[in-house]
Amino acid sequence: MIPYRTESPKQIRGPSSRSKLACNQCRDRHVKCDQQHPCGICRRRKVECYYGDKSVFRALEWKPEIEYAQPTREALDSLHYDGVSPSGRFTFIDETPKIAEHYEVLPSPRFSAHNSPSGLIITGRNSKEYSIEECGPAVGTLTLLTELGKPIAEETDAFYMGIYTDVIGPWFDLFDGSSRHFSAHVPQLALSNRLLLLSCLAAAARQHSLVTSHGHDDALTYYNQALRLLYQQLNNAGHEPATFASCLLVAHCEMIESKASDWYLHLKGTGELVAIRNWSGASGGLVQACFWIYCRMIILASLSSGTPTPLDSAKWIPHPNYLDITSYTLESWSSKVVYLLGSVHNLLCRGRDIRDPNALGLLTREWSDLKDQLAQHEASRPTICNPLSILPAKPGDERPFQAIHYLDGSVAAAWQMFHTASFLTTISMPCLPEDRLSKLSSSDVAELALAFARKIVSNSIANRGQIAWVNAVQLLTTAGQCLCDWRERKACARILEDIERVTGWQTKANVRRLLLAWNWDKAEINWRNVEGNLKQEDLGLLLYRVWQGDSA
Repeated sequence: MIPYRTESPKQIRGPSSRSKLACNQCRDRHVKCDQQHPCGICRRRKVECYYGDKSVFRALEWKPEIEYAQPTREALDSLHYDGVSPSGRFTFIDETPKIAEHYEVLPSPRFSAHNSPSGLIITGRNSKEYSIEECGPAVGTLTLLTELGKPIAEETDAFYMGIYTDVIGPWFDLFDGSSRHFSAHVPQLALSNRLLLLSCLAAAARQHSLVTSHGHDDALTYYNQALRLLYQQLNNAGHEPATFASCLLVAHCEMIESKASDWYLHLKGTGELVAIRNWSGASGGLVQACFWIYCRMIILASLSSGTPTPLDSAKWIPHPNYLDITSYTLESWSSKVVYLLGSVHNLLCRGRDIRDPNALGLLTREWSDLKDQLAQHEASRPTICNPLSILPAKPGDERPFQAIHYLDGSVAAAWQMFHTASFLTTISMPCLPEDRLSKLSSSDVAELALAFARKIVSNSIANRGQIAWVNAVQLLTTAGQCLCDWRERKACARILEDIERVTGWQTKANVRRLLLAWNWDKAEINWRNVEGNLKQEDLGLLLYRVWQGDSA
């Protein structure tokens, strides 16, 4: 939100013949208003009738029973009559989410934008210029307030932008369905930001080339140009949200066709940028959307390598209860799932070599708290997360898993990450390293872990949407390693192959890793022809190898 000075137009023709109490609609149409609330003309036209200066905010609903947060004394002291602080920067009053639900931001002609060597500049009505960074949370509605760049006029660019809006944008908006930053805002912002445009086109061309075997040269050209501009932006200019989004899109180009063990390398630069800017899951706008995408990426990379996330999950949100609200949306509930999965994985990594009794006690209390949080989070899920149908498994090879269908890919992906967090919690209960194998071999722990692993795999088989599949590759690999039944194993390997065929994500290395874990990697074994276990597997040992990570 950018404050502005409200000014009255000068009268240049003498007294006005119209009533000062006329509604804005009648004033604009130069007709006589009966000054009712609403006036007769607006009632007949069935349009909203309002009086006074036009505002960039419109009340949606007023509920006097709600207790609204009061601004601090420091915030009030910093405000001037024109809304500008002594430093010349805008001052924002942080309002509660309940307040935000009762107004909407409307388009306003009082702002314009232009490019400068340092990035996009917004000009307010007071003629002051502000960078995107100074606008803070307003970047989420940037496309409503700025003059956008010219539409794409080159045929090849237009073709790949179409793929971006149809495929890549929805992938990135997995848990950002209501705001749709990457589907709706980023393409418009890219028209006035060359780096972001090239990054969008590179991601689209790379995915298209992997699915169709056409356009590889286009993808490489876009990628090289985007990478060169990205280096210049990181070295010579401020790091605005568009740069963050470009980093993720460029990393996506690299990750989609590389082994999961190399994902860390592709995300290293993005992580350094996040640390420098001190961005978090509560930064607001496009930055916040980018941050949660980055968190999902580093979780998947960390699961593959068996190492902690490079950015401590404790720094992802202001405090553990930040997302604990009385009524979750799908987006907020899913973001908390990402946070819980990162926290559980990092706890598992810390517990591998712990031997000090005091440290073990602290870790056990942390584990117990996370377990309780998972249970509470499952119970507080929004209605949209409830399954639409549940079908039992069928005997034989037709359907080895129970089939649970959800509303869409976003819901399916949220549950898949939630069940992964539950699976890791089950196998990571703190204990001395020498006791780990016996604990994982106990029937209660082993059967519970296997039940969660089956839910993770069956999720991708029953819910075959692309936006869920691109998030599932490493989750399937983690859970699939502990499957014992040969039908379930073949189904897991087949769904990974389907994901590569449909989305372009390379899964061959993941299938090879599973065959190695199942001892099906021998030259004389063709996993597609396996009918029956070649050797009775020890479930506890399979879980132990998953717990060990890459050290196994």
